Parts: sequence; structure tokens; C-alpha cells
Amino acid sequence: MTNINNEAAPPPPVSAEAQLNISPDSLEASILIKPPENGGSDLSYRQLKDFLTKGRISFGTDEAALINLSENPVYNQNIIIANGVPSENGEDAEIIYYIETDRKIKPKEKADGSVDFKDLGMIQDIKQGLLLCEKRPATPGKNGTDVRGLAIKAVPGKDIALPSGQNTIISEDKLKLTAALDGHVSFSGGKISVLNTFVVNGSVSVETGNIDFSGNVVVRGDVSQGYIIKATGDVTIEGTVEAAEIKTGGDLIIKGGFLGGDSGVLEAGHNATCRFIEGGRAEIKGNLETTYIMNSEIKCGGEVNLVGKGLIRGSYVTAVKSVTANFIGAPKASATNTVIEIGTDPFLAEQAERLAKESEDMKKNINNLEQMIAPLDRGRLAGTLSFDKYKQLEKANLLMATLKQKYKEIKDEAERLKQSSDTKRGAAINVRQTAHTGTKIVIGSEMLVLQTDHDRVTFYRDAEGITFTPLLRD
Repeated sequence: MTNINNEAAPPPPVSAEAQLNISPDSLEASILIKPPENGGSDLSYRQLKDFLTKGRISFGTDEAALINLSENPVYNQNIIIANGVPSENGEDAEIIYYIETDRKIKPKEKADGSVDFKDLGMIQDIKQGLLLCEKRPATPGKNGTDVRGLAIKAVPGKDIALPSGQNTIISEDKLKLTAALDGHVSFSGGKISVLNTFVVNGSVSVETGNIDFSGNVVVRGDVSQGYIIKATGDVTIEGTVEAAEIKTGGDLIIKGGFLGGDSGVLEAGHNATCRFIEGGRAEIKGNLETTYIMNSEIKCGGEVNLVGKGLIRGSYVTAVKSVTANFIGAPKASATNTVIEIGTDPFLAEQAERLAKESEDMKKNINNLEQMIAPLDRGRLAGTLSFDKYKQLEKANLLMATLKQKYKEIKDEAERLKQSSDTKRGAAINVRQTAHTGTKIVIGSEMLVLQTDHDRVTFYRDAEGITFTPLLRD
């Protein structure tokens, strides 16, 4: 309808409108107000409250901001109007130790540069009732609340069991671990044990026979040729080991040295200290410290450190982290062969090789099983299979599925171990005096045969291959 002057009617007034925005985590709500038009009205406090109620905003509303927005409107901007409370995740449980869990065994070096293998500080004596460790419990965390009043669940902290091993007592509240008897503490496999120590007041020989003990072993004398000592804990031998077999799950100390000959074997699950090593084979999972190594095969999961005379000659020495010695190899006129290899974990590499062989054997079994299944499956499709043969086929198929799953797991683990065994980054060979001509240096897949003597150098591997620099570690 037009007026008598043919002028258009004015547009109707449009009131302000509100738009609600909620953050993805529902911890923040904001309002955006579109301005009124044509003389329309702004939103009142009550209208804004009703708007929030309609949007189910029921927690953390900022009343002051809401009042201010109704009295002093702000247009086309998101104004935060409600805040939730985030959840607080719980803290994981923690074990607090009151003992040394990685006790270092190291011979004391005298002022004159010689080494005292009698002063090692090995034994960690404890008394019955001693507090070994205690647990700070995990906390449950604190739930939060979003702007709609819904609970935000906290993630509780992870619990951890007390590392209770042999001869230890857990308190009634499950928070403290104490020693059940006097003895020597051992930390192995993530557990604390209080071990009795088996002491041989003499030599291991015909009078004692072989020793197999779940704990620590101390031999006051020698270990004669051909005898065996096995211990789950630490082994200390005050005399000499002659072509014997020593296997320990913990630390190994041989104060008199090792004359391994053709058959002697040393195996240590942790660190080893030996006055000298001549002949035989040694596999040390941790670090090895000795004065010289001659005509031996050494595999070490940590560092090989030569003190005193500091000589490696006519030997194959493999270490993951480093080899440090005064002299490596022999003068040019000598026919001895010395190889130093670093940067590869020999134990992981061997395990990977075993698993690879196991996976190949399993692959053959799978192939044989497939050949057995094939005619049965053809009979099933032709409808000529007897009931017994059908059951045989079902069992074969089930076994096949199990074998294939196991094959995949073993193959994947072998590949993972193979990759993990290559740890050449940061590995080094430190020569305090001379690395002689003819010595072979192996780092990862690279090999270097020294064509001249090298004095006071550190060998390592970079992008170009094996290289050396002036001695980095004295």
C-alpha cells in the first residue's frame, strides 16, 4: 500500500540477534551479536540469559560480561561469555630408591698410575629391615566441567609395582620395600633382591666341583681349568681363572686375571673388571675394564676401557659405545691380527640372526603345510571330501593361520633387532698412545686397515666413512 504522496513505507525495525559459538573442546562459549537495524532494539540481559539457557550453557557463565554486553553492546565480535574447567590428569606412581641401582665397579688408580684391583668398592652391604625403596602413589587426577555442565574425565596416573625380588618385604600399605635379611643387594631385571653370597674359601677345583648358585659367588682363590661357575648375581674371583667358564647375571670381577686358552669363556650380564685377558672369549653386556687384552675375542654391550698397560693385541674386540686403550695392534714386524669394531650391538645382532633363521625354518613349515592343504582343499571344492578329511582340513587351516601370524611376528622382530643393533652414532675408538699399522677398524659397515701408525687419535665414522681426529678422550 502506498501513501497519498506515492512514497514507500519505511522498512520495519529489526532487533539485534545473537549467535552462540562453542569451542571444539567445549571449554569456552562466546556470543556474537548482529546489530539491530531500522531502529530495532538491542538484546537485554534477560534475553541474553534466555539465549544461553536455550543453548544449554549452564556452567562458568561470566555474569559481569553478560551484564556489560547488554548495557554496552559490541557487534560482530565473539565475546567470551562462559568458561569451563579443564581436567587435570593424575601423576604416575614413582619409585624412590634408597640404594644404588647401577653400582659402578671400578678399580682404584694409585698416584703412580698403577691399578689396585683389591679396592673395588663392589659390595653393597645391607642389614635386615633396611628401607630399600618406597613408592609415591599415583594420583587419580581431577575431573573438569565443560560449559554445558558435563564432566570431563581426568586420566588417572599409572600405577607401578614395587620392585620386589628375593628376600624383600612389602609393607602392609604396599608403599615400602625392606630387606628381609642381612646380605648383598642386587638390582637386576628391574627388581631388587637381597642375596645370600656363596663363598669359596679357596679355589674352585676338584674339591668343590662346579658351582651353580642363585645369588652372588665369591671365590677366595683361583678357578682351575675346565670348571664352571654360574651365578644369577655377581661373581668375584680373587685369584686367576684358567680356561674355565664363568657365567654371571650381574657384575664380574677377576682380580688375578683370565688365562682363557682355547676354551675359556667369560659371560657377564652387567659390568666386568678383570686384571688382564689372555686367550678365550668374553661376552660382557655392560662395560669392561682391564689392563690388557691379548689373543682373545671380546664382545661388549657398552664400553671397553684399558687402564694401566692399556694394550689390545691379536684380538677381535667389539663394543657398542667405545674402545679406549693406550696401544692397539702390534709393531709392523708382528704377524698378529687385531680388529676393533664399534657401533654395532653384537648381542642384538646375534639375536636378530637367530630369529631370522627361525623365521626361515617356519617359512619351510608353512610351505609344507600348504602342500598338504592343497589336495584337501580341491576335494572340498569337488564335494568328495570325507568327514575325517574335512576335520583334518579344518585343523590344518587353523594351524596355518597360527603359523603365518607367528611367522610375521618373528620376521618383524628380527628386522627390528637388526635395525636396533646398528648404534654407530657417537661410537669412538680412543688411542692414548699408538694404533699400529695393520690394525683393522670397523664401524658399522665401514672398515679401515691402518697403513701407518697413528698416535693419540680418536677414530669415528661420519658421512664420508671412517675418519680420525686428535685424541678426544684421555
